[in-house]
Amino acid sequence: MLRALGWCWLIVGVMAVPFVVIAAAEGAGAAARGFSVSALMGVFAGGVALAATRSATGKAGPPVALRMALYGWLSTPLFAAAPLVAAADGLMPGLFESYSALTTTGATVLDPDTQPRAILLWRASLQWIGGFATLVLAATVFAALEAKDANLRRSTLLTVTPDNLFLNFGPAARRLGGVYGLVTAVAILLLSLTSLDAFDAVCLAFSAISTGGMTPTSAPLGSWVPVPAQIILVVTCLMGAWNIALQYELLSRGRAVRLTGDLRAMVSTCAAIGLGAAVLFGPSAAYEATLDAVFALTTTGFGLSPAPVLPTVLLLSLAVIGGSALSTSGGMKITRVIVLLRRAAGELSVLAHPSAATYTRFAGRHIPDSALFSVWVVALVFPAAIGAFTIFLGLVGVDFHAAWQIAAAMLSNAGPVAAVDYASLPAAGHGIAILAMITGRLEILAAAAAVFVILVRE
Repeated sequence: MLRALGWCWLIVGVMAVPFVVIAAAEGAGAAARGFSVSALMGVFAGGVALAATRSATGKAGPPVALRMALYGWLSTPLFAAAPLVAAADGLMPGLFESYSALTTTGATVLDPDTQPRAILLWRASLQWIGGFATLVLAATVFAALEAKDANLRRSTLLTVTPDNLFLNFGPAARRLGGVYGLVTAVAILLLSLTSLDAFDAVCLAFSAISTGGMTPTSAPLGSWVPVPAQIILVVTCLMGAWNIALQYELLSRGRAVRLTGDLRAMVSTCAAIGLGAAVLFGPSAAYEATLDAVFALTTTGFGLSPAPVLPTVLLLSLAVIGGSALSTSGGMKITRVIVLLRRAAGELSVLAHPSAATYTRFAGRHIPDSALFSVWVVALVFPAAIGAFTIFLGLVGVDFHAAWQIAAAMLSNAGPVAAVDYASLPAAGHGIAILAMITGRLEILAAAAAVFVILVRE
């Protein structure tokens, strides 16, 4: 576990090295010093951890992997926070920004219009690497821990070794990195072919593929991003929120071994919302409503205008649903919603035809009732967690209206969707929001299991 954490810290430290030069070249002295601190801390702590464990041979089963996932999300943003603390001029706001970027939540306390480009690119890079870490953990640790009957995360991407989960990290990183990097590179190239400059193209591509949502300016996309670039961002966000294993199959073998029901569900849901907006508000509202629905459902949180056509409660509801399993998106995952809806249809069929034999299918396979238990648990626990974090935020002085929006957005890793001023939160509110981000990134049940194995070793 310590060796895996050491790699995380070392990667952040090495990433910070070129940013020292970038910030210094911009004349941003405080940012340059912050990047120097991150580089020194990350390289030193990561190097010491790797050196101390170079001869480690112990196997890492599920309890160790769960602890590593939790400790990784808790500790790694600390090594990335120094330049953001300097930019935010405060410890808790800077930590909030760091955790928000790495967990791809996208909530921000900074005004990007006043920040040096080094800080903006650093946030975008943290989102990108955080999205990649999410994919690796989903395809290895959480795929192995999932109920074998459900298999929502399992794929032909790699053979998971449950008795030593850390052995899966290398193959998963190489295969996922190829797809993730290719989609990112294509998005940057296509965005650069529009009227966007290269810097904005990189920041937006990093944010879109990781479904992070942070942008290099505070203005809504509709005011500065041309329509072709908006369409490119929509496609990139959908790629980030779509099952990465299926994309790997399409690119490596030219075929899909799993059905694309989750992607079709995302597209059809957003199209239906756009059609509804056209009926209610006029044809001119259809385009904006459709794109805002895509950005919310993928948990990216981009917005086309300062006053969205769709109400915040609907956008947050879409974010809570989230994208596919094995993706960078947050939320409950639309895969589970599809399974539950199909099960509900089966129950209605039984009511109409008591003697009928019904069963639930997903991605071409039968899902037994025993496997649906974990899906139902997630569906019940997610709103309960929103309620709990709403209460916690209320106890530190956040009003109810903002508290439930923040709780839902943090647990869905869709910070911008809440449309609240995160900079106005008290320090304790930032701390609670950070815990909600990590809980959402671990998908609540895994976070609870990680805490359990820490408190109860056996």
